Amino acid sequence: MSAGAQAVLMKKLAEFAYFLVSQRPYAVITVIFAAFILSFGAFAHVETADDIESGITDPAVLQTFARFRTEFGHEQQILIAFPVAGIDRAALLDLWSLVHRLRALPQIRGIMSLLDVLKPFNRREDFEAYLLDFRIENLNELLQKNSMFDNFLVSSDRRALQVVVMPDMDYPDCQKQLYKELNRLLPDYFGQREYHVFGYMYFKERFFEFIERNNLVFISLGFILCTMLAWFFFPDIVVLVLILCSVGIPAVLTFAIYFANGNKINLFTSPIIPFALIISLSEIIYLVSFFIRTHKHGNRPYELLHRENFFRLLRPCLINSMTTLIGFLSLSYSPSPNIRLFSLYTSLACFLSYFVTFGLIFSALKLYQPKFSRSVQKERRYGEGIRRFLRNAIFRHTGKVLAASVIIGLLALPFVFSAQTRNSLEDSFAANDKILTSWQFIKTHFSGPYQLLLMISHPDLLSRAFLEKIDLLHDELLAKPEINRVFSLVSLLKAFTESFSSGPEIPESEQLIFSILEFFDARGIAEMVISPNADILLLRVGINQSDDFVIYDIGQRVLAEARSLLPASTSVEITGEVYSQAVLQRNILDNISSSFAAAILMISLVFLVVFRSLSLSFIALLINFYPIFFAYALAFLAGIPLNPSTAIAGCVMSGLIVDDTLHTITFYHDSHQHTTQRRLLFTMQQMTWPVIYSSILLGLGNAIFIFSDFKPFAYFGAIGALIVVIGVLGDLIVLPGCILAYDRIAKQRKS
Repeated sequence: MSAGAQAVLMKKLAEFAYFLVSQRPYAVITVIFAAFILSFGAFAHVETADDIESGITDPAVLQTFARFRTEFGHEQQILIAFPVAGIDRAALLDLWSLVHRLRALPQIRGIMSLLDVLKPFNRREDFEAYLLDFRIENLNELLQKNSMFDNFLVSSDRRALQVVVMPDMDYPDCQKQLYKELNRLLPDYFGQREYHVFGYMYFKERFFEFIERNNLVFISLGFILCTMLAWFFFPDIVVLVLILCSVGIPAVLTFAIYFANGNKINLFTSPIIPFALIISLSEIIYLVSFFIRTHKHGNRPYELLHRENFFRLLRPCLINSMTTLIGFLSLSYSPSPNIRLFSLYTSLACFLSYFVTFGLIFSALKLYQPKFSRSVQKERRYGEGIRRFLRNAIFRHTGKVLAASVIIGLLALPFVFSAQTRNSLEDSFAANDKILTSWQFIKTHFSGPYQLLLMISHPDLLSRAFLEKIDLLHDELLAKPEINRVFSLVSLLKAFTESFSSGPEIPESEQLIFSILEFFDARGIAEMVISPNADILLLRVGINQSDDFVIYDIGQRVLAEARSLLPASTSVEITGEVYSQAVLQRNILDNISSSFAAAILMISLVFLVVFRSLSLSFIALLINFYPIFFAYALAFLAGIPLNPSTAIAGCVMSGLIVDDTLHTITFYHDSHQHTTQRRLLFTMQQMTWPVIYSSILLGLGNAIFIFSDFKPFAYFGAIGALIVVIGVLGDLIVLPGCILAYDRIAKQRKS
C-alpha cells in the first residue's frame, strides 16, 4: 500500500472514530461500561503465584535440576533455630515439646533434630523419665567427640539448637499451607522467647506475602492519588468521576483478561495495576489540559473545540502509546515467564487505555461541557513566571545550559560504570525484618543457611580411593571463607568410625561402607547424600552468602574445584533451588541489557518515522535517554545496586518518558510559525503546563512505589521518579535549547 493510500485510510478511520464519539456517544459509553461490568466475572478466582522456579529456562540447569529431583526428591527444608542455655534437661524437654507439636502438622513429612540420637518416646512423661543425668552427660560427650552434628543440629558453642523440617510436597498446596501453620504454631509456642525460621521454601512464601500486601497498598494509593490530582487539576465533580472511570476501566479490563487466561499475581505482574492507573491518568490529564488551553486563548464554539482537540491529539497520543508499548514489549524476550507476562499485560493496559480514553473522554465531553475557570486562574497565577524563567534559560543562556548538561553527564559517568551488581536478602527486606534476623542468626550459629548441591557420578563410586578424593575436596572447599560446611557420604562414614573405632576414617571394605549406609538409611539420613541406586553421590555445600550473583560465582568455583580434583572419569553437576535461582537472576539481568538496547533502537525508528528528520530524532533520543543514564548514576551513588528489579526500571521508563517529548516536538513540528524562535515560543506557551501536569502524574505514579516496605519496589519507584524529574527538565529546558543551538549552527553553515 502506498503512503498516500495509507494516509487516506488513516483519515477515514479517524473520521469514523470521531463520528462514533460525536454522533453515538451514548452507544460508546454503554459498550465501554458493559465490558467493564462483565469483566468482573474474571476476578472470581484471584490467586498469587508462589512458583519462582517457573522462570528458570536454562536447558542445562533445568535438566540437572530435574535429574536431581528424580534421584533425591525435593530438597525443600525449613530450619527452626533458637538459643538455649546449654544442652541440659530443660533444653531437651523443650526440644521434645516443639518437635512433638511439629509432627502433628499434616504438611510435614519428616523432622531431624538432636532428639534423633536419643531413644524415641511418644509421651513426655516417658521422655522425662529417660533423661537421667548420665544420659545427658553422655550426649554432651558425644557432641564434643563427634563433629557430625556441629553447625547442623546444634551450634559449636552448644548455645543454640536447630530443627530441620522436611515438608510433604504431596500435600495439597503444601508450601503455602505449611507457611501459614508455622506462623501460627511457632509464635504461640515460643511466646516472648527468641526463635528464628528460615529456608528457601519459607523465604519464598515470605516473599509472596509481601507481594499480596503491596498489591493492596498500590491499588489504594493509586486510586487516592488519581482522585486527589484529578480534583486539583480539574475541580469539576463530573470531570472527576469521568477521569476515575477512564483510569480504572483499562486496569480492570487488563486484569480481567489476565485472570481469564489462568494467570496468577506474582512479583513482576503486581506493578501492572499502578502502572495501568498512572498511564491512563497521565494521558487523560494531557487530553483535558488542551480544553483548558482553548478556553484560555480563545472563544471558539465548544463543538469546534471538541472536534479540533480530537483530531489534534489522536495521532500524537497514538504515537505515545506505541513508544510506551515498545518500552514494555522490549522485556518480552526475558527468560522469565513472569517478566514476559508483565511486559505483555502492561502493554495491553497501554493499548486499552488509548481506546478507552478517547472513547470515553470524548463521548462524555460531547454530552457535558465542563467549567475550567479555577484551573485557568491557577495557570495564569503561576504560568507566566515559569515561562519567563524558561525563556531566559533557553534564549539567553543556551550555551551555558547545554554545557552544564554535558558536564553533569560526564561527571555521572564514573558512577554508572561503577555500579555494584547485587541481589541479596538485604536488597529485598528492611534491616529489622524477621527474615533477615533469622538469616543472620542461622548463618552465625549453623551451616548455610543456603546449600549448593553437587551431583557426583563415578564407576567406582564407593571405593576408598575415590572417597578419599571426595574427602580432599571437602578440605579444599572448607578453606574458602564463604563456605562453612560440606556434608556428604564421607561425613557419615567418618562420623560412624569416629564413634565406633579409633578415629574418623574411610573404611577400606566396600561391604563395610554398605553396612554403614544401611545403618544411616534406617535413620533416614543416607538419602541426603546418596541416590537410592547408590550410583550418585550428593555433596551438600553450605554457604553464608545470599547475593544471587555471588552465589553463582561460588557455584562456578565449587564446580571447577570439584572437576579439577576428582578423576577425569567423574561426572560432576551443580544444582539446587538456590543455585538455579542465581542463574535465573543473572540471565534476567543480561537479557534486560539487550532489551534496553532493543528499546532504544525501536524508539529511534519511531522518531525517524514520525518526525522524518534525523536531527530532530537524534535530539529526541538524546533528551529521553540522558535522564535514564543520569538517574542510574544518582541511584548507584546512593548505594542502590544493579539487579533485575532496578534494571527493569530503565526499560519501562524508556517507553514512558518519551510521551512529553513526542507531544512537544510534534507540536513544534506541526506549528506554522515562520522562525525557529517563534515556533519555540509558541510551543512553550502551549505545552509547558501539559508537560508539567503529565510529568507530575508520572513522577508521583512511580513515587508510590517508594512507600513499599519491599525494597525492589521501592528501588524501582525511586529510579523511575528520578528519571521523570530529570526528564521534565530536559523537555522544558534542554530540548528547546538543543533545537535552538542546532538551528543556529545550521544557519552559520549556510552563511
